[in-house]
Amino acid sequence: MGAKGWSRGGPRLGLSPGEISRAARECARAGAVLHVALNTVPAAAEVPAYLSALRRLRDDGIRNVILSDPGAIALVHREIPDLSICASVGVSALNPPEAIFYRELGAETIVLPTAVSSGEVPAIKAASGLKIEVFIRCRAEFILQGKCGLSGYVREAGEIAERPGLAAAGPPSSAKRSGRCFLVCAALPVDRTPYSIEEELADWIAAGVDAFKIEGRDLPPAKLATLVTRLRAKLDAAIVTAGGDPSRGNSD
Repeated sequence: MGAKGWSRGGPRLGLSPGEISRAARECARAGAVLHVALNTVPAAAEVPAYLSALRRLRDDGIRNVILSDPGAIALVHREIPDLSICASVGVSALNPPEAIFYRELGAETIVLPTAVSSGEVPAIKAASGLKIEVFIRCRAEFILQGKCGLSGYVREAGEIAERPGLAAAGPPSSAKRSGRCFLVCAALPVDRTPYSIEEELADWIAAGVDAFKIEGRDLPPAKLATLVTRLRAKLDAAIVTAGGDPSRGNSD
């Protein structure tokens, strides 16, 4: 889930620290692990507040965070070494040298963009030693995820309670600093068919993928639950086909 104010869902989306703490306890009761995304880039004046937010998550029992900035990854690895860092799809790592770069910064996991094929995964995993995550289903992208520079992807005016220094962070033109996408690309004449690898899961499992992700923040809970249930069944079947044990779980 996204940390309110620090994830690209925007200041009106994501969960507050208290909500994240409650969600972490609920996940623990269900035998699941909660990952929290802080995938915006803090301005220089915001670094103390950024680290404070991460320390609170750590103190509330969160052990897995998703970050999208090289500097932030290195900083958090150095300052809060007991957090396990996943390099977000926003870093758009495409090859083994890029994956090695993020491992050396402190990441333990990396989310590969949809531009990477299953045939490329083994080399990336072998060279970097990182855990690999990919999207099983997500919104179709005509650019690499996290790299959008369209003018509609800007920071909203005003303060965010979780980021009191945001107004001083500079002009509202950075996708990674903004926190809210207005999806101006929705008016462009591009294919809207969702990206999906659900019929190729056995190939991706054999390639060494450790977790499969679903982009669901734009879906209502009931529709998302139906989607997750369907894809979980397909994943379990693919794990058996690949010779694995579905009871171990292999989805995010």
